[in-house]
Amino acid sequence: MKKLTLTKTPLAVACAAALVASTVSAQEEFTGLEEVLVTATKRVQSLQEVGMSITAISETDIEDMGISSFLDFAVRIPNLGTNFQSDGRFDASSPALRGVFGSGDKASAATTGFYIDDVPVTAALQPRVLDLERIEVLRGPQGSLYGARSMGGTIRLITQQPSLDETYGSVHSSISTVEDGDENYSADGSFNIPLIQDTLGLRVAGYYGSVSGVYDRVYEPTWTNYQTGEEVLGTTPAFKDNDNVDDEEYWGGQVALKWMATDNISITPKFVYQKIEADGLPFADVDPENMETPRFFDSEEPGEDEWWIASLVLNWSIDSGDITSTTAYYERDTEEFEEEHTFLDFIYGAAVGIPITPLESVLATTSEYENLSHETRFTSSFEGPWNFTVGIFYADNEFVRGYPAALQVGANDALNDALGAPADIVPGDLIFITNQPEDVEELAVYGEVTWDVTDRMSLTAGGRWYDTEVEFESISDGFANGGPSEFSGSQDESGFNPKVMASFDVSDDVNLYASAAKGFRIGGVNGQLSPTLCGDELDEVGLNPDDLRTYDSDDLWSYEAGIKSTLADNRVSLNAAVFFIDWSDALQVQRLACGFQVDANIGDVESTGFEVEMAAAPIEGLTIELGVGYTETEVKKASGAGFPGYLKGDELHGVPDWTATGSVQYVFPAFGEWDGRVRADGNYYGDSTSFNNGTVVDRESWEALNLRAGVMNENWDVTLFADNVTDERANLADNRSIAAEMPGRPRIVTNRPRTIGLEARYRF
Repeated sequence: MKKLTLTKTPLAVACAAALVASTVSAQEEFTGLEEVLVTATKRVQSLQEVGMSITAISETDIEDMGISSFLDFAVRIPNLGTNFQSDGRFDASSPALRGVFGSGDKASAATTGFYIDDVPVTAALQPRVLDLERIEVLRGPQGSLYGARSMGGTIRLITQQPSLDETYGSVHSSISTVEDGDENYSADGSFNIPLIQDTLGLRVAGYYGSVSGVYDRVYEPTWTNYQTGEEVLGTTPAFKDNDNVDDEEYWGGQVALKWMATDNISITPKFVYQKIEADGLPFADVDPENMETPRFFDSEEPGEDEWWIASLVLNWSIDSGDITSTTAYYERDTEEFEEEHTFLDFIYGAAVGIPITPLESVLATTSEYENLSHETRFTSSFEGPWNFTVGIFYADNEFVRGYPAALQVGANDALNDALGAPADIVPGDLIFITNQPEDVEELAVYGEVTWDVTDRMSLTAGGRWYDTEVEFESISDGFANGGPSEFSGSQDESGFNPKVMASFDVSDDVNLYASAAKGFRIGGVNGQLSPTLCGDELDEVGLNPDDLRTYDSDDLWSYEAGIKSTLADNRVSLNAAVFFIDWSDALQVQRLACGFQVDANIGDVESTGFEVEMAAAPIEGLTIELGVGYTETEVKKASGAGFPGYLKGDELHGVPDWTATGSVQYVFPAFGEWDGRVRADGNYYGDSTSFNNGTVVDRESWEALNLRAGVMNENWDVTLFADNVTDERANLADNRSIAAEMPGRPRIVTNRPRTIGLEARYRF
């Protein structure tokens, strides 16, 4: 076990100072911590009563922390790992809880469920975190209530709902400057109005923002002859430095209408939309502190991500409980570009053995998602010892990964000239083209029943029966594909995921629980692996490209025990959990040195660890929050295929050992009707590894500190902030980008550099 060292950080100093301040006597009217309500179990419960490890971030905390994106809150969740496993920037995010790690871009490969309200979306989605009531992060498999792809846990973004009896709203704006870049600015607002008092309510929210890039594209004057090792002066035209090539703009919003059709039936239609337009890829070359990306060509590398959700929720409250029906349609389209000459130069020179002068070639990738989902459930509210939740779920998810025809004009002629004979190595100068549709259909029936054995002890049992079918097709061609290829097929599977839990209230303030649950993930398809580029590498470990076109489902059993406690007259809450996960036939991303990657079943894995979270309000105005997580993973039995990145005894890549977070906030009377507020938020993200290009890469731990100070009254909130105060440049992940990574030049996903700015919010 590695030692966690936080004692020298500014966060630790700030927390120590706050703990000293906590000895001050509390005022008589102060009641301590506010109760946190969650709906993780499909019913409203106090966070302290739910028998699972959950982190909940309220609307107030979201605003106080300045959270506006996924990464803003992800680093504040113990044992939540962030990684970027797939191509490009928009489909790469792969959140993982407790070391249960997988790709986030495909319809079937994610291990962490991602929901906006009750609507399942792709785990790679990174919506702007605006107009939310709260964020809930559920650790451990949620197979009974949330189904496939929630085998490690579930992230839920709960949006604000229309009010039927109050008119109110807010506007918010922010401007800041980022180190190595220019200005960022954003504006957002929301408005709620009862159209018919107590009967019909409307809520509208919208936002717009611009984020400055920090990477500069610079001219590379030489190229490497891989046969001789010499640096050759290039013949491509020089260009001036192109600053901040990763600029982006985003905008979106949501409209919701709530209609009380009768006294006990409500109907809520909602539409949510977001679009991002990016000028380039936000990746560092080789080192996370390197802000320059050397290139032979000043090629444009734009990207676009557009998605929307249309949903309809019907809720019928009856004497014995609530019937809730949610029907939703989710659609997402992405498109990204990258100049790929660097990788092609390596392939020609080192793999094919024919070095040629660099030629410009831009590769594009597209993805299309369409998901129709429906869920109807009944949640009981009986007065007796028995209560239950039962429901049905259906989803039809279509995912199409495409690479439009990528040409490198002149490549075939240049190779022929180098050989002195026509060889047609790149016929038609076609590098790569593919179209890979995949359709996943799911049907499930689920339920959980709880029996209150005594006033202090309860037992819960539940499960989910599922039936899934995956249909797939892949059509590819080009030099990188080894010529034309085509295949199709289907997979189907059914089964049952059980869950049991026991909880015991030691007292009114201390609750113990223990649970066992099964998680499951659907199998799927990879596509064609080039025998030309990857054949030798796969032969060395006894793998056949044809056998890797698809992968099987995997499952796990998770065992958890925990404690939830409220101490010191409701001034402190202390929650802790330990877990053991036995993961069979684990599915992981295998990045090959040939530039391709596959999802593959690598063997049996164990994951063990714990989380501890504390919140304290020792005196009025002062709040302290601390959280620590530890995860250790190990491949206990490697697959017979012998994947080099996952041998027996290896740890899973992309999983940090330690994660820690802490915050201190103090609100105090300032002048007149204005209060002052000072706040410090810090996070620690431990050591991890990645496997890219056939090589294991160590990723160092990193930590960041955010500071905020401002004044506020009933209507206004004005805050000066400094994020990443120490300007830490962290390696969040080794990304394959789009055109594949050349050995010796990793593409690195980093955090944002130091950002200083001012924001203001007005409520009315």
